[in-house]
Amino acid sequence: MIEHCHLSNGQPVDLRPATPEDFDSVGDFYRALDDDSSYFRFFGVRRELPEGELREVVGATASHVTMLATVDGCLIGLGEYIIASDSNEAEVAFAVAHDHHRQGVATLLLERLAVIAQEHGLRRFTAMVLPGNADMQLVFRTVGLTTRNTFDDGVVRVTLDLTSLPSMREAAEIRSQQTTAASTIANP
Repeated sequence: MIEHCHLSNGQPVDLRPATPEDFDSVGDFYRALDDDSSYFRFFGVRRELPEGELREVVGATASHVTMLATVDGCLIGLGEYIIASDSNEAEVAFAVAHDHHRQGVATLLLERLAVIAQEHGLRRFTAMVLPGNADMQLVFRTVGLTTRNTFDDGVVRVTLDLTSLPSMREAAEIRSQQTTAASTIANP
């Protein structure tokens, strides 16, 4: 299922679940990440994911869900969640190509993943965020979900309450109206 959306600048973007056929494009995406984007995603610069990890990313299981964001068929971002040992909770993570930072890619992916997670009975997401990753912290603060942040061992642990989805949907509707207006201006 492909969901057609717009980035904050009005550019069309498609969101869809990853499939095993995305193995090469996801590997290429990670290899092409700039150093900062790779560091913020993996807490260190990684140019290659081991084949087993990459297969998990595109494998589409009940415990590991990955959504892709594409523009004109080109992968520009991905978001994934992995269910923790507590089956009510999943860890969520994102990577966005540098040229598409601050355009709402991670926000759109988080909104979609939150809906999928709640449909599967999850009650919360957690994310480990480096203190210097202000963009991702902003996404979590403004998506519309109730959040709680704690700081431990040099990392911000963000907990997102998926039972607060109605407020996220309200925030998403406002963002959608804004991006629709931007799209009309960008593509008259």
